[in-house]
Amino acid sequence: MLEQDHHRLKSLLTFFFKAWNFGFLPETPCLPLNILRKLIYPLYIVYGEFCVQWHLFVQIEDFTDLIDVGFTLTFVIGLYQDLMIYFGIAIYNKRRILEVFEFYEGLLEDRDVLVRELRRRHFGRSTRMAYIFAKYFLAGTTVSLLIIIAYDIIKSDFVAPMLFHTPGIPESSIFYYPINLIHQLSLFASGYDLIMFSDVVIMITIAYCQAELSATAELLGLLQNSDLARSDAGFVLRKVLKIHLEISTQAKKITAAFYHIYFHKLLVIMLYLGSIFLVFHNINPGVIVGVVSALVMMVQVFILCYFGQMLTNSSQELLDAAYVTKWYEMTVRDQKDLLMLMMRFNSPITVETFGFGDISIYTFVQICKASASYAAIIYTVLK
Repeated sequence: MLEQDHHRLKSLLTFFFKAWNFGFLPETPCLPLNILRKLIYPLYIVYGEFCVQWHLFVQIEDFTDLIDVGFTLTFVIGLYQDLMIYFGIAIYNKRRILEVFEFYEGLLEDRDVLVRELRRRHFGRSTRMAYIFAKYFLAGTTVSLLIIIAYDIIKSDFVAPMLFHTPGIPESSIFYYPINLIHQLSLFASGYDLIMFSDVVIMITIAYCQAELSATAELLGLLQNSDLARSDAGFVLRKVLKIHLEISTQAKKITAAFYHIYFHKLLVIMLYLGSIFLVFHNINPGVIVGVVSALVMMVQVFILCYFGQMLTNSSQELLDAAYVTKWYEMTVRDQKDLLMLMMRFNSPITVETFGFGDISIYTFVQICKASASYAAIIYTVLK
């Protein structure tokens, strides 16, 4: 089961890093062509951002239709997030993220008798949970995508899945309907999936780190046995220190990869929710779509915060395991080593980001409260 879930998660990572930058195409000896291939999607997003903002500032004659305004603001923010994710994860931090994943993948093949079974048990649990979360999260968001697209198409008289009309193409043109439909469907679906798959990449990376922390905590917990504490405490403590140093190194890479991306994601989700809450100003069919969109965003931010909380909890487990060891059965040297480890564990391994600090469930609550406040402010300004 562990190998199967690991292979599935690895396939999701591979797909993410090849789909949007056309990595499935072979490299060419011509460097400009390789660079151009990686710029195709972001240039498309920039053009889509222009179309959406043109709709917001030119095509919308007034702001009385808050459904149109709310969804358009969401599209503006979402396309900005697509650019941040594409360059921040798929391009700039691709190597760093894959290095972290390959490190933990190598641990699954480690033949160390002392930790092999512990790792397999904890990695099996974490990979199973990450796969289930990823599967149902992607399935649910795909269903919500179809609902939103269907509503937008009906609302725009079967023309515009993103509610705008492509600039420069008059309604009398034979290309008006096909270009608007094809362009907006591809823009919406690719941008939406990029955001959701990036959440899955973050989820997977943190899950592997959390599994290794939990396995290390259980390894340290072996020193609750008096005989083992007397005879092999030094060996176990040195092993725990070595593993923790390796985890800390990988955690620094995770922080470097996701520090700014987490900030953009959480900030953008607050703005998403603030914009989409405008749909609830009165009772109409758009409220249903607004509820679906709000639920997707809340699930998205919950997953980001939940896995951050998991990592924090695993770090706390490590400190708790050190406290409950039979330290009084150890030699004086081993007791000193344990104290040094406990001092090290007092600085827990967490996911943190600019402006929000350590990511936890409390962050989720903060974002929900702030989003409601922003929605009230936007509604007051527009009315």
